[in-house]
Amino acid sequence: MSETAQKIAPHDLEEASRVLRKSESDGHTVLFTGGGTKAQWGGIPDPTDLQISTDHLNVLISHHPGEMTAAVGAGMPLQTLQTQLAEEGQWLALDPATERHGATIGGLLATGDAGPRRLRFGTMRDLAIGTTLLLADGTIAHSGSHVIKNVAGYDLTKLFYGSLGSLGLIGEVIVRLHPLNASSATVLASATAHQATVAAAALRRSGVEPTAVEWLDRAVPDEDPMLLVRVDGSADGTAAGSARVAKLLTDEGLSPHVLDQDEADRRWAAVAEAATGGPDDTVVRAGALPGTSPQLIESLHAIADEHGVSASVASSTGLGLHTAVLRGSARAQADVARRWRDSVETLSGSCSLRSRPAAVADRLAPFGTPPSSAALLRAVKLQFDPLERCAPGRFRGWY
Repeated sequence: MSETAQKIAPHDLEEASRVLRKSESDGHTVLFTGGGTKAQWGGIPDPTDLQISTDHLNVLISHHPGEMTAAVGAGMPLQTLQTQLAEEGQWLALDPATERHGATIGGLLATGDAGPRRLRFGTMRDLAIGTTLLLADGTIAHSGSHVIKNVAGYDLTKLFYGSLGSLGLIGEVIVRLHPLNASSATVLASATAHQATVAAAALRRSGVEPTAVEWLDRAVPDEDPMLLVRVDGSADGTAAGSARVAKLLTDEGLSPHVLDQDEADRRWAAVAEAATGGPDDTVVRAGALPGTSPQLIESLHAIADEHGVSASVASSTGLGLHTAVLRGSARAQADVARRWRDSVETLSGSCSLRSRPAAVADRLAPFGTPPSSAALLRAVKLQFDPLERCAPGRFRGWY
């Protein structure tokens, strides 16, 4: 964004629509912003003429506890929403690391951000059942359970999922809710990447339904890599579930133990911390088949050691998703990220940048090899934003 960009925070959708219509007639480029927690995910946008913030679109529009749904302004922080929903014994089943930094509902849909409990509940792609969107020309479009205008051929909610603000502005989101868990239990075991991968596969086969299965290689200094398994539900259910998890891990040759609640909270906070980096770090997100995790992690550490870079990994072992934080010189970070991305693609996976210092951004493209769908993605972009005014450069290298 340009330092001279005009900044506007509309108070309602009609005002936002007027702003977008005028920006189109003026030929201005536009960047949409929320809590700012994922401003660097993907490509860093080119300087724009206008910044439109969802700061004032931040209210709980409606909540129907009996139907377990809520309509929420895109600018509402997730943390604020959870507090309000908790009064009715409900929650939006998301726990991203960015929640504590002010992540908003619209931002979570636009970026696809989610936390460890996506293993059981999914992401905003699964939890959002409707949206109100503002297209690049100012058109207000509704999708889902409050259909006023439809765009034929598109499921707009899913289409805008992960779009990083490149298609238009998310104004409101309708979400389905879940009851708050009465109890939670966490089982911890020291485990190598290979052991964690085997254990996650065994959990899938066992019929146990953990809420989250996470592995950290360097979460706490002087501690072995650790596997965390969370079980949520009723008090009796979590007690029985955690006992089954502990037995299964024991059968896999590990030495598990059930944590008390304070220790569990501390460990899950470490998981959230491990998914973020400092201002001088590069954060890379990779996804591949779960069974490739040991090879992928071994490759990262071999490359990092060769370049004198410190690398730590937080993995959702049940899903094959990995977040790596790289620390070292900018040139070395860029080299490690590039080579690791090549390694991940060799395993039929994909890699993208999250945060990185400017010196790394200058040396490294945000995405790897364009997917086979790149032409289709560009066609969708041009359908919704024919003048390419929205978040220019966000998908640099792909379209």
